[in-house]
Formats: sequence, structure tokens, C-alpha cells
Amino acid sequence: MRARFQCDGSDLCEELRGSSATAFSLVYQGDPESRTICATAHLRVLADLSPLCVGHLLLLPIEHYPSFARLISDGSAELADLLAEIVPRYLDTFGALTIVEHGSSLDMTSTACISHAHWHLLPIAGGAVNRLILADGLTPVEVPSLDDLPSVGGQGSYFFCLDDTGMRLYRAESHVRGQYLRSIVGRILGIPDPLWDYSVSIRPELLRETMVRTSRWSSDVAGNATSHVARVGRSTPATFRRT
Repeated sequence: MRARFQCDGSDLCEELRGSSATAFSLVYQGDPESRTICATAHLRVLADLSPLCVGHLLLLPIEHYPSFARLISDGSAELADLLAEIVPRYLDTFGALTIVEHGSSLDMTSTACISHAHWHLLPIAGGAVNRLILADGLTPVEVPSLDDLPSVGGQGSYFFCLDDTGMRLYRAESHVRGQYLRSIVGRILGIPDPLWDYSVSIRPELLRETMVRTSRWSSDVAGNATSHVARVGRSTPATFRRT
């Protein structure tokens, strides 16, 4: 992967660089010492700092990219390999999986709340996510495979949903509320408005439970995440179905 983008100095970028002066350190005070679940050379899986539920994870590049569309344009093999490793573990641990992203653009007026690319992994039904987005008047575009995300997503800001029915992208309209995807997931989980806001309710007990449930994941992911491109392919939703 070739990072071509300047980090904006955000707290998440600083945490990925190894800084101890971060929101995670301030909030959790060493319990746990780290929220990293597993990692490869260029990717990391973290527990969400302010989780909406047990199993709320982030998958993100270590180097700065504004979106996964930009990252995948530099190559998707390592991402596909990592998904091949963590998707079965996620399903075994949490039972369901939907991935959502608010992809940033380089125009900071239309970017996501956090401009460092990150996928939210959540144990919810993707169909519910898509129904609520459609109800807000956004139009979906089918994404045939991960390798097609750069061409479909382009350079603008977007909402992306990946589940066992496929991949869909919605153009991020300026009229939608802040933390839009968190608000959508909050509605699905029955979280009252505005408690889905990451700055309003942090829920540290959910992060700690997530870390306990995923404590065995790191044992072999890094060693195995270079040999499974053929198994996961580029149409990853098929791996979301339990067999």
C-alpha cells in the first residue's frame, strides 16, 4: 500500500502512531492498555472507542487515507486477506456482521467526522441499515466487488454498506445529520437520540467486553493474512454467510 495523503493530526492518527496522549488513554486509563485486536503490516482492527454495542470494531489502515475507496485504489489484496481471517471469527463470536463506512473526501467541508479511513464492523443486519438510508431519500449504487469501490466511490464523500446481501454505496448528501451512520445504527439498536453520539455516551464496559470476547483473535491472524486471497476473492459478501 502506498500512502499518498497527509495525516490531519487527528487523535486517531496519533493513536496509530503510538502516542500515549490520546482520547483512548485519557478515557480508559490503562484498562485495557490497548484496544488493538489484531493487525497486519498495514491494517489494524480496533475496538471502537465509544461502542454502540458489544462487537463494535473498527478496521482501518495504519497510514492515512481519507477513505477505503482511496486505499483500495492502491491495492486490495491485504484487505481481502485480512477479511478472510476476521470475518469467520467475527461471525463465530458475535453472530452477524455488517460493515459501514462514511468515506471522506479531500474537501474537508464534506468529509466524515473522522477523516482517517475506517470501517465500522457491527453485529447487525445490513438490510435494516439500507432500509433506513433509503427512507432518508439517498439512492444506492451497487458495488460489484471491493476492487470496484474506487471507481464507484470516486473522490467524493460517500456512505458504504457491506453485508451478506452485497455492497451498496450512497453519495453523502450535505443535508444529512452529523454522525449519520452512527445515528442509523443507533436506531436499529434502540439507542435513544442523541446517545448514539460518540461524545455523549462512551459505554466503556462494552469496549472491555468486546476485548474479552476477541482476546484470542490476534494469535494467528497476522501470520495467516497473506495466503487467503483466493478463498475470500474480491466479492467478500459471500463470506458473511454462516455455513
